[in-house]
Amino acid sequence: MDPPTNSIHTGVLERMQRRQEEREERSRQRQLEREEQTGLSTSATADHFLKTFQGMRADLEARVEAAEGVAADELTEYLDGLVKGVQELQDLLNDSSRHLVSFQQKKAQKELDDASACVQAAVATLQPKKKFGFGRKKTAAKSAVPPKKPVNKDSTGEPEKDALDKLIDHQLFGFRDETGRTLTVDPKELTGRQLNLHNLVDCTVIALGTPGAIQAISLDHCIVLVGPAARSAFIKDCRHCTFVLAGQQMRIHNTYDSDFYLHVTGAAIIEGCRKVRVAPYNLTYPELEQHYLTSGLNTKINYWNQLDDFEWLNEDEESPNWSAMPEGERRCDWLA
Repeated sequence: MDPPTNSIHTGVLERMQRRQEEREERSRQRQLEREEQTGLSTSATADHFLKTFQGMRADLEARVEAAEGVAADELTEYLDGLVKGVQELQDLLNDSSRHLVSFQQKKAQKELDDASACVQAAVATLQPKKKFGFGRKKTAAKSAVPPKKPVNKDSTGEPEKDALDKLIDHQLFGFRDETGRTLTVDPKELTGRQLNLHNLVDCTVIALGTPGAIQAISLDHCIVLVGPAARSAFIKDCRHCTFVLAGQQMRIHNTYDSDFYLHVTGAAIIEGCRKVRVAPYNLTYPELEQHYLTSGLNTKINYWNQLDDFEWLNEDEESPNWSAMPEGERRCDWLA
């Protein structure tokens, strides 16, 4: 009995592997078709990214090592430059992620996280002492109130935020731990920054601007309305939500019973999802056209109904985990 059983088991594994390879090949073909439309070359772009990223990271690490020798009257400006260096690395990775394979993305993100940790340690150690400590600033940032833009001391008399505060503001911008609220974002505060939404219940988020990226984790019964993002959106562990999003790339993980109105010019990927429905992005407001120009998104390309389900290997059937929403069930009066 053992030999036939082993043979059957081996045959099943071979079929699964073959289906996985064929699915990946179809995904590559779709990517090639998109590249033909956009004039991009994945391999060339990936090579350029890796060379640029490694050069920028090495330069940043060298500047961190040299920070201890910087004169006291130049230190604040120098530390600000280190913080900006981390942000520039993250922006480069976000912009290039759709041209990188998984292991390249993970390796680059790990290197970026290490560089960011070194910068944070240097800033915390070397920055001039201030009246209020790190702990108090961090608590304020978690209050779900979007951080205000640093004020110029010369024009108002108020002190500017130091390098560490700017780094905290950049990382914690958005809302968290809120229930039953309408949460709005000033478009000027949003431009180019990552919008972070975490642990929201029964909330409506209105962010009519041009974020650099979007991250939403652990949302339940929420509506999220966001203007065109310059890069990507990452959605994880959300339930019974509605998202209206535009960006280069969409990654949706472990999300159930949720609707997505999408404008996506690159890859749209789901994994570990159930009962996800999609429709074309239909948010409208007076500044939308200008925000599209600011974001750089191509308004003529939208792969809203071409999701790749990384858990579905059956080549003969469409994934049961997502579907296109019937036109009669699509909302359009978001801001009414």
